[in-house]
Amino acid sequence: MSNFSLPENSGVAAVGLTTDLILPNDDISEITANTVKNIAIDNDIVCVTEAVVARSQNQYVSCKELADEIKGNLSLSPKSTIGVISPIASRNRFALILKALSLATEGGKVVVQFPIPFDEVGNQVMDENFAQTRLRLKKTLQSLRETRGSTPQLNVLIREIIAALKLQELGYTIESIRKITGNGIADLTLRTPDGTLAVAEVTFEGLEKTSRKAIGVQNDVPGAQIALAIAVSLEHNTITIVNASEYLSNQNYEVQTINYGDQINCYYDPEAIYTEELGDRTFPHPITNQDYRELYLDIIRSTGAQGNVIFTNNPLKVYEMGYINGICIGAVHERNKLKELFSSFGAKVPVITIKDIGDSPWGLVGSNVSDMDSGILKLLPDNPHETADEIKEKIKDLTSKNVEVLIFGDGAYKDPDTGIYELADPHPAIGASTGLRGASLREGSKLKLQVDTLHRQGHKKEEIKDILLNTNESTNEDLGTTPRSVTSILGSMADLITGSADAGTPIVLVRGFKIDN
Repeated sequence: MSNFSLPENSGVAAVGLTTDLILPNDDISEITANTVKNIAIDNDIVCVTEAVVARSQNQYVSCKELADEIKGNLSLSPKSTIGVISPIASRNRFALILKALSLATEGGKVVVQFPIPFDEVGNQVMDENFAQTRLRLKKTLQSLRETRGSTPQLNVLIREIIAALKLQELGYTIESIRKITGNGIADLTLRTPDGTLAVAEVTFEGLEKTSRKAIGVQNDVPGAQIALAIAVSLEHNTITIVNASEYLSNQNYEVQTINYGDQINCYYDPEAIYTEELGDRTFPHPITNQDYRELYLDIIRSTGAQGNVIFTNNPLKVYEMGYINGICIGAVHERNKLKELFSSFGAKVPVITIKDIGDSPWGLVGSNVSDMDSGILKLLPDNPHETADEIKEKIKDLTSKNVEVLIFGDGAYKDPDTGIYELADPHPAIGASTGLRGASLREGSKLKLQVDTLHRQGHKKEEIKDILLNTNESTNEDLGTTPRSVTSILGSMADLITGSADAGTPIVLVRGFKIDN
């Protein structure tokens, strides 16, 4: 692109620019200046993605180097156990960090705590309906057990909750418990793993009688195609599930009994969902199709350590998973609050965040995979503000134009379709030149509201134009716009144009964006 001219009636405009390949130890200031030298004018803003800046600075570190640092930070000895709190569910952002943490235990154990049902940036770690239903069932079970002493008849309801929990593990979706549907009231109304509507009747014993009852309920429930009969033994922690029709019609029907004794303590905890109670259930991400529990467990095991995953919004639950030698907060945006929570328990268990691992100022915050097989991470740029100033001065030397420079990372926006909050970096703006660092929040009056108000007051189009141009005249509009950081706006806009779209344009030139200092 030899020039970049805009029509007179244009507002803010941005264009992505391609560059030559940028490799470690390249001069990012010179590359950027040469890229914009023929098109930059005064007051332009030149945005450069942090990825190429960090690459030019050779900002790389290995998992082995990080593991050695983590061992020192947490005073770990071989076979130690560490808790990893609220990490982002991402191959790119956290897989190698987890590998380094696992290596640091030297064959020990890593307990990962995932929040339910999403991580802090909106990635699904567990099916939302499954999680909400299961925790609700557990809370109900807790309440029933607390009052059972004086009301033993509550065992009838307890057996139904136990049956519902076990059916969930087997892939069923619980629709309701003891709900009137049509003319029937089923103990459980549910969907089979393939989505077929089914009803279930639960008993302590007597599967034949219960099967007949289940079939009767099935006939009264519109759309129900399957009837299940279930026997629960609260004394022996066993459950037997049969297809009622097949059980009654086939004398050779094989009845299988499942022992849930290993899961019973999990059932009794209403705050968490444990790996032990999930059976073969998987929770693939709706976009990437990646089950992050399985991914993270595979990474931990690949280092020779043992792994466990607990799903809970109470991160302190990791202390109930056995002796913990150290805690690492994996969250990006909630790291300080979580560190304060764990530190409030005293100093016996050392607590660090991913910001405390690696070089300042950001450590491993904002890092991502450079080479998965070799275990190499790319860090955020070193001295980003100073680097932005250097790029600005290089452009001034080469073009005599006075521009501002922004080094940007992830955009701060949430995709309403996927529910993912894109920002996995600490800020959209990683570094900024002097003029941008002093920028005030962007705010003002709502033009659309002013026009609507003036028009309803009877003003004609030309009168409205004159009033809007005359800043001394009041329109009685005092709502204002939402104050936003100028650098966050610019970083998000640049990321949308280049980084998130993977357009091969690591530099974005913005024109017409007014900055107040």
